[in-house]
Amino acid sequence: MSVVCDLQSFPVAARGGVLCVGNFDGVHRGHARMLTQGRILATQRGWPFVIMTFAIHPLTILTPQRAPAALTTLNQRMELLESFSPDAVIVIQPEPQFLAMTAEAFLHDVVVAVIGAKYMVEGPNFTFGRGAAGNISMLEKQHVGLGFELAVVPTVVATLTDLTEVAVSSSLCRWLIAQGRMADAAELLGRAYTLRSLVVRGQGRGRKMGYPTVNLAVEQLVPAQGVYAGRALVAGSWYPAAISVGTNPTFGQQRISVEAFLLDFSRDVYDTSIDLVFDQWIRDQQSLAGMEPLKRRITMDVQSVRAVFEKVKPIKAQSGVDRRTAINGLPDQPVAAPSAILWQGQQP
Repeated sequence: MSVVCDLQSFPVAARGGVLCVGNFDGVHRGHARMLTQGRILATQRGWPFVIMTFAIHPLTILTPQRAPAALTTLNQRMELLESFSPDAVIVIQPEPQFLAMTAEAFLHDVVVAVIGAKYMVEGPNFTFGRGAAGNISMLEKQHVGLGFELAVVPTVVATLTDLTEVAVSSSLCRWLIAQGRMADAAELLGRAYTLRSLVVRGQGRGRKMGYPTVNLAVEQLVPAQGVYAGRALVAGSWYPAAISVGTNPTFGQQRISVEAFLLDFSRDVYDTSIDLVFDQWIRDQQSLAGMEPLKRRITMDVQSVRAVFEKVKPIKAQSGVDRRTAINGLPDQPVAAPSAILWQGQQP
């Protein structure tokens, strides 16, 4: 897989293929269906498969106050995109000059002139260009004249634990995670929600109570405050984890922090990057009368985490393609697509 960070470096060998464009935050089941369809078409025709995405969400530049919290770091997103075997991934820095490009200019100057796309695969809500002026209707009218084919993949519908049927989107994933509904978020993502972060030094309170925790410097969307059963990937090995998200109300802290006690683990891992997987919500945060009551509560939480992993096989963590959308298992007809909004307009 070739990764390029500017259009001038786009490899000639990747021209003339199938193109998917999107933010792909979370690389959820809708994204996976679209990307799988793109990969299948490219394989069937013997063409390159190209993915275009942004290094950060364009709203971070255009209207920072409206920019959504990220579901994945760029590194995580690239790993997930790689699982679809693209020949090239273009990672665009959303600079003002690029974001000011009209929809027509994007099609003519980028899709055709630089990438030489012969086929575009997108979802029904895909928009692009300044002011989100470009959409599927424009593509349907212009793609033949521009010399490429177009596949519009329908929206993926998922069933939540309350049996509600919903359209899969990054926005809904964010809402579910912010509510602590990790099983429902995993249903949309196709895997358990995972934070990737460096381990930083905390206050050392957990160590004093016999439960040393890893503290994370999180740059992604933080789940709802509470205690969770999860797993941590440290130096290639998995460990069950009791995860706490919140303000540490027992000690009057105001800032929300994410920390985890890793079961059967005793090493210092400061300044190490780890993956922290949220499998199951256990309870709300509680304000207790000091360290001893808190220690007893943590002991109960650790027992709950052990019980979770004794009874329930954890939802898989980030590992690429959801088996429900794997190429070998894809139905004959396209089944899904994300709602991808680029440049200006609604959040994806």
